Amino acid sequence: MASPNPIKLQNLAPKKDYFPVQHGAEYDDDEQDIEDEAAGLVQPTRLQDVGREKWRALFRSILLLLASAILTITVGATLTKFAGALDYPHKLRIFHGFQPSWNFNASQKAPTHQFGNVSLDWSRSFMRDPAEYILKRPSADANRKLQMRMYDWTITDMIASPDGVMRPMLLINGQFPGPLIECIEGDVVKIMIRNNASMATAFHWHGIIQNTTGWWDGVPGVTQCPIPPGGSFQYEFVAGGQYGTYWYHAHFSTQYTDGLFGPLVIHSAKEPGIDRYQTDQVVMVHDHYHELSRNKLYEYLAPDSENNEPIPDGALINGRGIRDCSKIDSKYSCNSTGVELAEINIPRDSSHRLRFINVGAFAEFEVGLDGHSMEVIEADGTPLVPKPYQKLRINVAQRYSVIVRSNVAGASEFWLRAKMINHCFSDPEAVVEPEVKAIVRYAPLQRKKKYRPGQSPKVASKTASALPLPTTPPWNQSDSVICKDEEGSMQPAVAITAPEPDLFFYLRSNFQIGNYSLSRGFFNSSTWKTDLRNPAFDRVHPVRGNESAEIAQLAPEGVMHDIFDPKDGMVIKINGTKVVDLLIDNFDDGNHPMHLHGHKFWVMAQGDGYFNRSDYKNLPREGRLVRDTVTIEGYGYVLIRFIADHGGMWAFHCHNVWHAEAGLTMAFLTRLDLLQKSIPDQGLLGFCSHPNATAGWFDDVKEVVPPEWRHKNGED
Repeated sequence: MASPNPIKLQNLAPKKDYFPVQHGAEYDDDEQDIEDEAAGLVQPTRLQDVGREKWRALFRSILLLLASAILTITVGATLTKFAGALDYPHKLRIFHGFQPSWNFNASQKAPTHQFGNVSLDWSRSFMRDPAEYILKRPSADANRKLQMRMYDWTITDMIASPDGVMRPMLLINGQFPGPLIECIEGDVVKIMIRNNASMATAFHWHGIIQNTTGWWDGVPGVTQCPIPPGGSFQYEFVAGGQYGTYWYHAHFSTQYTDGLFGPLVIHSAKEPGIDRYQTDQVVMVHDHYHELSRNKLYEYLAPDSENNEPIPDGALINGRGIRDCSKIDSKYSCNSTGVELAEINIPRDSSHRLRFINVGAFAEFEVGLDGHSMEVIEADGTPLVPKPYQKLRINVAQRYSVIVRSNVAGASEFWLRAKMINHCFSDPEAVVEPEVKAIVRYAPLQRKKKYRPGQSPKVASKTASALPLPTTPPWNQSDSVICKDEEGSMQPAVAITAPEPDLFFYLRSNFQIGNYSLSRGFFNSSTWKTDLRNPAFDRVHPVRGNESAEIAQLAPEGVMHDIFDPKDGMVIKINGTKVVDLLIDNFDDGNHPMHLHGHKFWVMAQGDGYFNRSDYKNLPREGRLVRDTVTIEGYGYVLIRFIADHGGMWAFHCHNVWHAEAGLTMAFLTRLDLLQKSIPDQGLLGFCSHPNATAGWFDDVKEVVPPEWRHKNGED
């Protein structure tokens, strides 16, 4: 079956149903607002409050501009002092490797540093309005007609301070975190990416099946070449055959850690239990670093040592947190004035869905809401039999939905706590503040209004800063000390019996010291080395007219040797539609949150130690949890089962960004017969030869380490 033509996809929705979001302009959903205000879910706004607050807002803006001007002059002088060190990136931790703009010279193999053309924001205007993460009520959206959901994003560099500490960031439309993508099952989603940043980029839609559109999966070196600085590209896919909580992120090296991520939610009338809650909100938790992720990668991949993963400097909830500047190293610029914690309003005496997403780089979290039991109802898009938790572990890239009931007497403010499980760090004491908190209030929602161009927004009549802080104690429950999943006690609400397997593959994951004395991640004897200009997809597809596509057709099932060097990138070919078992034994003391692109899988077995092969034939096939990201604990194992039924080149990798960049990645080539009949987007092909397609990337130690290190090791 050939993939759908993009022109035909557009015919699924007439133009009047387009959902324009470019330039920040959206359309009102007045009918839902009237219903919500009548139900007491949304705070009504009086006209006199609007006028009064406009003058207050104007006065605050003037004060902020004056303060920003003073701070900019001060910080500018400091940055000027640092600018001379930019040519020696390994000597200056805060800015080494950060390239806010690129100055290309035809005689140079790599861009030179040039400081300038980067926004510096002390005003907090870069922080996205948290009300944007309040979703439509299920009954209001699940049964609406299909639409074309269109988004227009511009990627830019900025120096900003989510928690008060200035650091280089990459932002979508100048705000952090990224915007919400919200759609209905079956909608067509189109996202235009305009890359005005200094580095190349690509975006992955985490958990989206991408049936017949695998080339839009967004993985450099696997499905595409990156979008270069100054380039633009439109992703397009159908949100079909699935619903629930997902997310998106840049998939270019460790780049999403610098700010390029956000939530993606698919509603459906088929989702069980959508009548059990009255409000629905996204809560993103993540670790946070005070340096550009490339800087940390330099350190992690430095030669001559078996390095530990970079330890986070703190954590954020929905991009917000507050650091104590007195505890921050003097090499950083820190100012906590105007910095706020995340706040979540939930009306009293009702039920609320909170969609937790770990959008971090490294840390597993344990989350809990003081005084409230959390009833878990979803994991990675799979509805679950409701089960109460006081605390819930959530590893990198995983998602859990919970229902909380706002019926606790005697208080109206509560702490939502998200604590990194720092026992899994190489030095548990290195992170000063492993816990980040958000404020949950019993109060009507402050939903962000949607406006036509030229309209003015309504504003709340009472500012959050005037409200009291919670005084609630945490749950009297021991903190987790092991990084692993909660899977053993979770049951799918709609159980799908796993089919019998057709194929079995075994992977051994570990870290070894290889070429250039670098610590690399391995599956068996393979460590993935990304080829940005020659993606694996292109090598098996006839779109470029190369002979390797014909060789791929004739290649036997299993590890491909003729087109790919298994030492530098394992690709396993699967012929036809097959049920595949994949067993991974972890020979490393660290945990690995493993993600399979383009598929969901059954978690057939999971635990510590190593899998007992004698149990294999007797594994129960009923009641197995289905998800797309699973944790292999340190010195543990996992056995997953998936159906290889649609064409694509699908990455399978550890979602710990440091491990993935160290090579803990491989790929599955499935249904090559369908893949070769599909017509990939021609815009992707032009990027491969673009001179700036690799801007900001390194995968060769000679480009990573300073010259004196190379000379020491005789590499030059």
